[in-house]
Amino acid sequence: MSKPASKKKITSPAITKAYPVLLEDIGQLLEAARRSSARAVNALMTATYREIGRRIVEFEQGGKKRAGYGAELLEQLAQDLTAQFGRGFSRRNLQDMRSLYQAFSLEQIWQALSAKSV
Repeated sequence: MSKPASKKKITSPAITKAYPVLLEDIGQLLEAARRSSARAVNALMTATYREIGRRIVEFEQGGKKRAGYGAELLEQLAQDLTAQFGRGFSRRNLQDMRSLYQAFSLEQIWQALSAKSV
């Protein structure tokens, strides 16, 4: 068994004085990285949901300009995706993904997301 790490206090006056500045600097760096990674994840998930919508539309249309009624497809997809990946894939959410694809190009989505991150 290894010993638990001991918590030693810094006692050197020079280090003690500068330590809060170092701690604050590292904390700001970590917070900035967390914000940046959250924005990147949001952008990627939005693009992924649009791509799911595109695949649903193309499957429904089967090469035709317009699709037939797709409620049965969405219901089956909702059940299967929820069973495999958990929450977030209800029929309503899949309809929203389909609508996202139909309403916005990928370029529009990237532009909107990058404008929010500035």
